[in-house]
Amino acid sequence: MAQGPNRRGSRRGAASRLNLILSVILIVIVVAIVGVLILNSRAETEPPAASPTAAAVDASPTTALGIATPTAAPSEEPTAEEGTEVPETPTPEPPTPTIEPTPTPLVGDFGDLPAPDMPSGNSARRPITLDYRLDLSLQLVPTEAPVYALQHRAWTLEEVEAVAAALGIESEVVDQGGGSFRTADGSLYISGDLVRYINSAPDASGEAELPGDDALIQMARNWLIEHRLVGADAGPGSVRLRDEDAGRAIVAIKPVEPESILSAAPEAAVTLTADGTVLQADVQWPAALNRSDYGLRSAEDLWNDIRAGRGYLEIDPAALPASDGALTGSANLTSVSLAYSLAGSPATQQFLVPLVVFAGQAEIEGADGPIPIKVYVPAVGAQVAPRG
Repeated sequence: MAQGPNRRGSRRGAASRLNLILSVILIVIVVAIVGVLILNSRAETEPPAASPTAAAVDASPTTALGIATPTAAPSEEPTAEEGTEVPETPTPEPPTPTIEPTPTPLVGDFGDLPAPDMPSGNSARRPITLDYRLDLSLQLVPTEAPVYALQHRAWTLEEVEAVAAALGIESEVVDQGGGSFRTADGSLYISGDLVRYINSAPDASGEAELPGDDALIQMARNWLIEHRLVGADAGPGSVRLRDEDAGRAIVAIKPVEPESILSAAPEAAVTLTADGTVLQADVQWPAALNRSDYGLRSAEDLWNDIRAGRGYLEIDPAALPASDGALTGSANLTSVSLAYSLAGSPATQQFLVPLVVFAGQAEIEGADGPIPIKVYVPAVGAQVAPRG
């Protein structure tokens, strides 16, 4: 009977130990779960390690629980030590700079042109050496300009006879051949672009006072057009000479286009009296001026010609010192424009070609003050070197 209570006590002790074991196991499981959660939160907040071996460390829950994750074996690649050639990386070459070609000047309808008829040196015909300075932008220098081909006149006997009759010439017109004509009394000669007339009638105008320049120019132009010695392209005129004592003036008429013709042709020079009577006329006038645009030489080339003394210098000889020696000084060029000169032969083909004109002032040693100057330079790209 004494063994009953002992059996119940042993049963209670066994139950207590079982509960204790289960509690310990439960605590271990809870601790493990908390540890996994803590490791996961750290893996999300911490930045990845910079070391290339960091990829081998796995912060997943399996790692925290000690479960190994199999990794792929590294591939066997040949290395340079095993005799395999490693291609060399080519060294990049610097890009070649693009050089823009110099544009070829425009060549007009007349092809390559002959040299312009222009003098060399200077208008004073004295040795002058100037140190040129440019006081304007080279961008102002023209890059293109028109060239004019002279279309020569061809006369018939009937046309010359009509001109002689309009001038009041009663003398017979003689055909000299080759397109040349003259009157028997010598008062009229016509050949191609050239017309020369001398009024054989005595001058009965007396010593009247000459009218103003504008009136003289208008009278000369009207007379030329009326007698068909020039066309409607007769342009501006200038009074070359006024002889107030004799009551005579010489008027020169140029074509309306181009401006600033330096050559003696095309031109019509008329000597007339105060009442408009024409005493003499010297006309060099083509039938037409055919135009075509041409490209000019670069502004740098033109400027280099001037600095090297290859331009023609126009300067007033009277403003220079009276000494006979060579002159030196400096020149400041402040403007640029175009002028025209003849080129070619009357027997073949003639042109009016542009020249570039730089203008300014020169300081000559020994002179009283600054002297206005102009320097002319051949301008057309498709043209041979100038004569003169």
